[in-house]
Amino acid sequence: MKKNLTISKLLMLVIMAFLPFSMIAQEGNNKKPVERYWYIQADGGLSIYHGDLANYNGGIWDDFNHFKTMALQPNWDAHFGIGYQFGKVIGLNLKGGYGTYAGHKHNQALVLNSAPDYTRYNLGLDQSNYIEGNLNLTFNLFNMFKYNPRRVINLVPHVGIGGIYYQANAVKHLDGDDNAETPALAEAASKRELSFTVPAGMEITFNVAPKFDIFLDYTYLFTGTDNLDQVAKIKSEEDKHIINDKDMYSQFNLGLRYKFNNPCDIERMARESKKITYRVDPDPLKEGEDGNVCFDVIVTIPGEYFEKKAVMNLKPYLAYEGGQIDIDPITFVGEKVKGEGDFRVNYKEGGEFTKHYCMPYQKEMANCELKGDPMFYVYDGTIYPNQEEIVKNTYFTRGATEHLADGVLAKGPCTTTKTVTDTTYVDKYVAKCTYFFNKDKYNIKDRKSLNNAADKAFKELLDAGVTDFRIEAWASPEGEEGHNNELSTNRYNAAEKQIKDLAKGKKVEITVKGGGNGEDIELFKQLVKDSNLKDKDAILNVINSSSNQRQAVEDACRTYERQLEKDILPQIRRAEIMVNEPEMKITTRTIEVEVPCE
Repeated sequence: MKKNLTISKLLMLVIMAFLPFSMIAQEGNNKKPVERYWYIQADGGLSIYHGDLANYNGGIWDDFNHFKTMALQPNWDAHFGIGYQFGKVIGLNLKGGYGTYAGHKHNQALVLNSAPDYTRYNLGLDQSNYIEGNLNLTFNLFNMFKYNPRRVINLVPHVGIGGIYYQANAVKHLDGDDNAETPALAEAASKRELSFTVPAGMEITFNVAPKFDIFLDYTYLFTGTDNLDQVAKIKSEEDKHIINDKDMYSQFNLGLRYKFNNPCDIERMARESKKITYRVDPDPLKEGEDGNVCFDVIVTIPGEYFEKKAVMNLKPYLAYEGGQIDIDPITFVGEKVKGEGDFRVNYKEGGEFTKHYCMPYQKEMANCELKGDPMFYVYDGTIYPNQEEIVKNTYFTRGATEHLADGVLAKGPCTTTKTVTDTTYVDKYVAKCTYFFNKDKYNIKDRKSLNNAADKAFKELLDAGVTDFRIEAWASPEGEEGHNNELSTNRYNAAEKQIKDLAKGKKVEITVKGGGNGEDIELFKQLVKDSNLKDKDAILNVINSSSNQRQAVEDACRTYERQLEKDILPQIRRAEIMVNEPEMKITTRTIEVEVPCE
């Protein structure tokens, strides 16, 4: 019996055991929108034969020795396929291809299928070929636990059903002892034969771009025939016509996949929300003769920014000390959104959009600021009227809060200008403790000794009565920018959970705000400047003179990896717990004031 059959069946059973769990994962509670898409793929590599004429005596890995002894007849295969990803976990693909196989066996009793009355030893199979096709069910194991369409590495087992259309070439005697009764050889098969296959394997995918994957795949294919090599292995002379097992083969391939999806990347829209520009007319706001404050909010959205299935809710509000006055939000919808918003945005062209407001003057408006909070979500069949409903019902991302205009100048009988000196206090957040993380990680427990000190410092803040905190999280600047943005957000979430758990243990209610800030290039440059690195001046000169500082920093991290990893980069992978300590600020400004009319 072939030694690897039991191992392969076990692998297949393990994959099938994951099936019910993967179905459950498809209905998980994660609100992140699922990407469903078609894709095409191509792959090629080694074709490893596991039949009767193969070097499998030492186990599955010994079959690779075939390529050392048959260097002039390397076995290879190539495929082209199409597939569809149904959701977070389950996918289906259909692929077809062409391959070759050859092999040999010494010192073992064999029987030719074409000449069943003779036992043979030391036989070799000339390079044969096959055409195959199979339908595979795929399972993304990592997405079973936490869905992330932008994950760099995924583990994807697959199992399926297919067919092989093969033609076996001549079986010949090899040099060495030969106990055959006759030197007759099997002829090359005159026609192709057809058999079914059961493929089962594992794929490691590397997401190199939103629409491109590179993958490594190892697939083991069970067949329904023992005639791939025209030879059957026999146990003894007495039962030489007994066929023990079916022939099998495997493939170890490198491939490329192109996805025909148009992912609605609201995370990118949030990261790049500063690309949107805002104007208000008039600025500052003014009270009119009718006692109303009227103004236009003018929003300019650049081309190739607004995703076709995205919705943006801009929440304008007048913020004053002690509160705010909410005004009607503005809803922007992408060109493929079926619902209606205030404005529809073309992806290629963007556009400029104006919303007019009028409201009665209130005294709180005299010392206020008009701000706007953008929020993004993927259209799911509903246009939500406000941000409270968005938070309650769907997955969303937030852009940066924008200053739109200064507060209202109330009308009076006459006005004049006056220069005044103001003493104000501005928010100044100061880091009180810091959590550090390992490279590409966001687990606080990985840096236990350092982070225990941060826990202790945070508890002391709670004991001192501090309840309002801000978290600023960062990633070091090596690697891919989008990955680092996501990593800093994950570090923010980890730090937020940590301090909330500590506060809960002390039965203290706290408020937390902040977020992930991506890569901290400025701190990187400062740390290099203050370091004892021998080449620090050269590093900084290259970065400061480059038109693409981010690329220059990434190149430096690659060139000086050992020195930077020791002294610089670990200090950047952090989440700072900050407390607001308002700073006094003295400013001089000119304002319009009411005076008695002459």
